[in-house]
Amino acid sequence: MKVYADFRQQVSINPIEVIENLIEGETGSRNWTFIKDGKFYIGYEISAGSHSHDEYFEITKEKYDYITALEFVLAYLKRKD
Repeated sequence: MKVYADFRQQVSINPIEVIENLIEGETGSRNWTFIKDGKFYIGYEISAGSHSHDEYFEITKEKYDYITALEFVLAYLKRKD
């Protein structure tokens, strides 16, 4: 016997949290993107005690554009009218 079911559930989502999670999924926690010498990078901080320095790795232009677009959407959603 086959039984087919369709479950529906109303959920509340915060679009700001969704976009923040998408950005974090692409860059990692508290990391940032930047352009240097025409190349695209994700930067991150390495720290040990009271000492820290920045590291980075190269990404594609497409990934940089995607992250930048998400950041623009996030800024739009957070704006104060």
